[in-house]
Amino acid sequence: MSGSVYLVGIGPGGRDSMTPRARDRLKKVAVVIGHQTSLELVSELVTNKETISREMSPVERAALAFARAGEGKEVAVVSTGDPGIYAIASTFFSYLRDNGLSVQVEVIPGITVASAAAASLGSPLGHDFAVISLADLATDQSDIKKRLEAAAKADFVVVLYNPKGKVGDARIKEAVAILLTHRKATTPVGIAVKATTELERIEITTLGEISAGNIATDALVIIGNSETFVYNGKMVTPRGYHKGIGY
Repeated sequence: MSGSVYLVGIGPGGRDSMTPRARDRLKKVAVVIGHQTSLELVSELVTNKETISREMSPVERAALAFARAGEGKEVAVVSTGDPGIYAIASTFFSYLRDNGLSVQVEVIPGITVASAAAASLGSPLGHDFAVISLADLATDQSDIKKRLEAAAKADFVVVLYNPKGKVGDARIKEAVAILLTHRKATTPVGIAVKATTELERIEITTLGEISAGNIATDALVIIGNSETFVYNGKMVTPRGYHKGIGY
């Protein structure tokens, strides 16, 4: 097979948050596949190229990328954030394995949504943290609850992707209830929507005061640990250093 597939992370949405490597690759490929919103974010880089944005499942998108590469074309599949985090990369590699296929693949990382949100909030990820998606399409709800419980008990800062879905507020309400069994109600919570973009919305509240009804579907929620604090409007999780102790 003479074609190649590039799994490209375009960052959280702001054009200035896209890496030069991602920009360069998108300029060079012949075919670009992705959600319509993702393609709109890179529109100036993909003019005069074949762009495909019709509604597809991740597996269908992987199959299409492979098929286009089989025609000898250079194909990019774009994802917001990083393609290896809750995005196309794992699906594409699984598709190849499940079907016994092979193609030249390159993963081009992007700034994650969690990193962008953390930067806008201050430094809430300054120490160990766990990232958990509340979407139950790929993970059983019972497993999500076990992971929330384990992360809360271990005092990890917890980053929640997909806080809402077709079930509405139920997921985030359940997550907050689990965390409250191990954390004080005064624990800082950061809520970020479209971080680092012109449409950015940032809020810092507490675990006891968080309102599920005010959390947007595309929000990212960061719950602090027992040491997280808010100072001058910034959410910070300290990483303590002790004299004489190295890494």
